[in-house]
Order: sequence, then structure tokens, then C-alpha cells
Amino acid sequence: MAMHAVSDGSGFEMNYEVFPGILAENTLFIHGNLASNRWWYPAEQQWSRKAKGKNLKGSMILAEFRGCGKSSAPRGQQDIDMQLFANDFISLVEKLNVGPVNLVGHSTGGLIVALMLAKAPQLFKKAVILDPVGAKGVKFDDSMTAAFEQMRIDKDLVAMVMGATIHNNNPSSDFFRQIVVEDAFQAVKTVGAGVLKSLDGLNTEKECAKVAHPVLVLHGEHDLLLPMADSQAMASLMKNARFEILKGQGHCTNAENPNLFTETVDQFFNH
Repeated sequence: MAMHAVSDGSGFEMNYEVFPGILAENTLFIHGNLASNRWWYPAEQQWSRKAKGKNLKGSMILAEFRGCGKSSAPRGQQDIDMQLFANDFISLVEKLNVGPVNLVGHSTGGLIVALMLAKAPQLFKKAVILDPVGAKGVKFDDSMTAAFEQMRIDKDLVAMVMGATIHNNNPSSDFFRQIVVEDAFQAVKTVGAGVLKSLDGLNTEKECAKVAHPVLVLHGEHDLLLPMADSQAMASLMKNARFEILKGQGHCTNAENPNLFTETVDQFFNH
């Protein structure tokens, strides 16, 4: 694994990591709000194990949007915009000169992937979108916004909120305590509530309708954070997408059941 940063020339630096030789094709992974590249580590471990003894040519590329992980913090609400985030990741693929690549996006990252497919179709092959924010954005009630503000100073509340997004979460696991909670506690101070504002009133239906790539939209059966109907609607907007329910899973199959997640992604990308 190698960690890198790429600048857009205006002071923003995107952090990305490359795990070479563990996938059949180059694939870019985009996390959700309050998350980081490290949310993909359980899947990376699965793919690295399965790649032993094989001569695979593809890299697993992980990249973080503004304010998350080691990427630069946004300067203000004007820098917290889904269209801008999509453009950031498109620029990364162009600078790496590794396209066309496959895409995987989770939650907010799923919506970003949809926008990327519409904006720069020539750069991408297939996409898997996991429990995405829907094409019409999402409006959380005032209590969620208030919780995000309190989370800036209350790590225990961060743990409670993030734990509620993970089905059958183990709150004492190293992954949850050292990755999920720590990364969320950092991101909520720089970008978290701003993402909620940016998704309120957003409508990307026209962009989604442009997407002609093969796309698999997945939604956990027990996802209590985002509506399954929004994932179904996103898939129906796209010309060559299909929707599947992940039985027994919540909002975060990539963390909850990395074996199921990697097998589902492989089956779609490799067939």
C-alpha cells in the first residue's frame, strides 16, 4: 500500500491510497460522510487474501473527499458540494491516468459516484453503489443537525450515532473504536453537518438519467439510515442499472460483512 496526496492547485489536497495487484481491474472506492479510506480496509484484507498466488493487474484505489481522513478541510460551506466532490475525484482519475476504472461508492459516496458517471462517462467502466444517498438528496430532521453540532465536542455521542448505522455493531472492536469513531470525530468538525446541508434540496435526477454504464445498486435489508426506496429509484433512473437487497445487512455491508461485500462486487465486475 502507498499513500499519496494530489493537489487541485487551489490549496486543496486529496489523500488517496493504492493497493496494487489485488483486483482484476483498477477500481476507485469512495466512502460516505464522516468516514475515510479506512472503512474499506476490511474489504482490502479480503481481496488481498484472495489475490495470493494470482497475477492480478488491478489496483484498489481509495480516496477521501474534503474534510475526511487526511484530505484537506473545506474552507467553508461553498466547498461542501456534491458536484465539486465529484469533480475532485474525476480529476484524481485523470491525474493518475489509470482509466477507465470501475467505481464503488458508499452512502454519500454512492451519490458522488452517480455524478461522476454522468460527468465523465469515458473514464469509467462499471459501478457498484452501496446504500446511497438518493438522486433527490435527503433531508434529515432538526434533531440530526443538532446531534452533528454536539458531536463536534462529544465523542461518546459520535460512537452512539455511528454505531447505530452499523447493523449488529460491536462497539468494543478495534475497527469501531479506532477507525469509525476516531475518523468520524475528526470529520464532524470540518465537513459533517455541511454535508447534511448540501444534500437538503439537492436533485440529481437529470444526471442519473444520463448514466448508461452497468451499475449495481445495493441496499441493506436493515438499513435504518437511508430509505431503500431511494436506492430503488436511483437504479430505475439509470439506463443499465439493477437493484438488489442485501439480506441481513444494514447500512454498511463493507464493514458489517466484508466477505459478502467483496464477493458481490467481484461477481458484478468480473462477469
